[in-house]
Amino acid sequence: MKYKIEELAEVIKTLEEEGVQAVIIGDTSIQLALGFNELEGDLDLFVLNPSPVAEKDFFNQLADKNNWEISTTEVGTPSIIISVSEGHLVVELYENYMDIDIPLEILEDIVEYRLAGTRIKAIKPEYYIVLKARQGIDLDKLKKYVAYLKQKGLNLKLIEYALSLYPEDEKELIQDRLRSIGLETL
Repeated sequence: MKYKIEELAEVIKTLEEEGVQAVIIGDTSIQLALGFNELEGDLDLFVLNPSPVAEKDFFNQLADKNNWEISTTEVGTPSIIISVSEGHLVVELYENYMDIDIPLEILEDIVEYRLAGTRIKAIKPEYYIVLKARQGIDLDKLKKYVAYLKQKGLNLKLIEYALSLYPEDEKELIQDRLRSIGLETL
């Protein structure tokens, strides 16, 4: 599914007005860094407040109030389905829960975009690369993103920093996956 920058801005603005504090953690963070005007895929948000796990009723009421549908992610956190110009945008709401483990340092070192008058917070592309390599899925897509980002300027020091936030046994596996997608210098 595709959606426009303006639609992203409207979703983020509405969530913020309702009291949701979140950071974009998924593919959208890369697409924004690469300057895409049309975005694809789900919108993955790490919700800092309120908790998507402990405050499910809040998100159910939020969906009702805005005529959105509510569903769940594969880890059991809420997701919101929002009508956009070309179909539906699935907004998946995450926090550190089950196998989702994003270090606080990554969530605090964000990049901000001003899009359609809305301030949008996202993790840096280098952090997304490490998180996705840790997850170990969609490595072919990640390899394409790395190739694009290398052309724009990829900060290997940020990748190394993100790696340092994980235990040694995980770090080695992540490094192997990063090498497999074209980051041989790690």
